[in-house]
Amino acid sequence: MKRFTMIIAVVAVLALAAPALADIASPSPQFSVGARMLTDFGWWNRSDELTTSGKDVGTIFLNMPGHSFLRTRYYNADKSVGGRIELGLKSLQPEASVSLRYAYGYWRVGNFRLLAGQTDNWFGSLAYHARQYVGLNEGAKLLLFGWGALWPHRVPQVQFTYSTATWGVQFALEEPRDRDTWGGATNVDIVYTFPRASLTLMFKAGGFMTSPGFSYVNHQYEAGAGSFDDSWTTWAINVPAKFTAGAFTIKFQGHYGINFQDEYPFYGARMQGATSGGVTGVPLYGPILVVGSGVKDATIYGGYLAGEYKIGKVMLTAGIGMEHVQNDAWNTANGFAKDNNTRTAFFVAAPYQVTKNFGVHPEWSYFKHGDSPATGNDQGNEWLLGIQFRFVF
Repeated sequence: MKRFTMIIAVVAVLALAAPALADIASPSPQFSVGARMLTDFGWWNRSDELTTSGKDVGTIFLNMPGHSFLRTRYYNADKSVGGRIELGLKSLQPEASVSLRYAYGYWRVGNFRLLAGQTDNWFGSLAYHARQYVGLNEGAKLLLFGWGALWPHRVPQVQFTYSTATWGVQFALEEPRDRDTWGGATNVDIVYTFPRASLTLMFKAGGFMTSPGFSYVNHQYEAGAGSFDDSWTTWAINVPAKFTAGAFTIKFQGHYGINFQDEYPFYGARMQGATSGGVTGVPLYGPILVVGSGVKDATIYGGYLAGEYKIGKVMLTAGIGMEHVQNDAWNTANGFAKDNNTRTAFFVAAPYQVTKNFGVHPEWSYFKHGDSPATGNDQGNEWLLGIQFRFVF
């Protein structure tokens, strides 16, 4: 808590001093501060397959989810150069923490923009997100991430973007996220000869928008004695779309690829009833090493469909998401009951914007984990019923 207080104090001092400091560096600078303070309050229920006690468990929750933030933006006089720093704020007792969400700068010339720093990009863009908001601190329930929505998260990167009012293209070189080793090997060096990369297009026409994209990274090992050199690839094709007509909006995302585990967040699930390298649970969305046969890729496809209808200050919204994964290593010869898993999610919500800066978001969401490939047994389900209080400035 002491560290949290010190960080906030430093940010506040910098915010007050920034206009004066920027004025020394360049004439007529621009500076703004924004914030989002969220509080989740509700009930979280998990079936016995998902609990430590082996019994159905329901619990009340009241906390500040980690997508609350404090944001600062910077621009020069003509806005050709700018930047953004955003700190995530989270309080889940007995701890409160601060995380880095964004920290980047950009340079713009005409329709071209060069950006470098910590951020996300057009691939898996949040411009298409479903409004599933309640439960980030309760098992990472947010925007159907990992339950039909693929989002590569914010990582250090360099972006090259060319965009107009109706179309654009973006290429990004990104820091890879997954730095795991086979079975926890300690005599292995993880190397990359090329960073993670994404190429995404953007098209707009009337109320329709889409941003199809491709993401790729190759993970490699240099091994010591008693181990072996190897590599595996993560790649994904992602096609989101959004269409708005009057008060009605429909949103869609579909994706297909291999080996999402840990490279794309919210794909860290492990199957029940199996072990690998002494770790309970074989990765659901990652490659499997089969002795004598090499690496077996996990093939994933999924997507979501959500609708929104606005009536004055109230919005009615609902969505359904699905993820399916299959691996040839999950066969009876290797002791598995089935070679695939499908998990599904559903939510309904009725956000109400009380004033420009204050809104409430009541929501019910349901998540079914599907059958374990190891045993064929149901891995359980969970649901959340709650309300989020939203103060946005």
